[in-house]
Amino acid sequence: MSTSKGEQTRKRIFDTAARLFAEKGYGSTSIRDLAQDLGLQKSSLYHHFSSKEDILYKLVGEFMDEALVYVEDLGAQDMPPLEKLSAFIRYYTGFYAAEPHRLTVLVNDLEYLSPARQRAVVAKERRYIEAIEVILEELRQTGLMRDIPAPVAIFAFFGMVHYTPKWYRTKGRIGPQELGRLFEEVFCHGVLAQGEAKPARPARRQASSQKD
Repeated sequence: MSTSKGEQTRKRIFDTAARLFAEKGYGSTSIRDLAQDLGLQKSSLYHHFSSKEDILYKLVGEFMDEALVYVEDLGAQDMPPLEKLSAFIRYYTGFYAAEPHRLTVLVNDLEYLSPARQRAVVAKERRYIEAIEVILEELRQTGLMRDIPAPVAIFAFFGMVHYTPKWYRTKGRIGPQELGRLFEEVFCHGVLAQGEAKPARPARRQASSQKD
């Protein structure tokens, strides 16, 4: 399906705003900076958005909406809970790791939104949490969930993904989808080859046969 010129311009604005907000900081990026980087007049930006805050809000909100469609649909699927959890982890990791600028803005810049808009974004974040909570509860009911508090598992996963802009490079050896697979492996199965290995005990010091 083809996109209109207006939709293409809107995407360019989002892409540029995400990059500048992530690199310079939202507070240090002006509408003039955005317009200059895009090669547009400021009036052209105001044709699409009412303010810089409006750009931030819609940039973050529409980005979150795209992933929410998938994860909430996944929760309604008739499939084993472990498959659901694996699919959730692979998708969420790949989706957000592929867009490090947008993820950085989502994590760092919500304080610049009005209280009402902050609440709207937090409500969407809560929907992500609820989606994975349901899956973990299904795992628990089938006896597959270890005795780990769900909030600990949930926020360990989100923290793992949300930190990726600090170190992960999308053009490196591991692509976003492969990263999702690896995060699934780490989160669901751990890093030990057999799951049975135990830390080696420190070697005992041998008593000296000589007296001082």
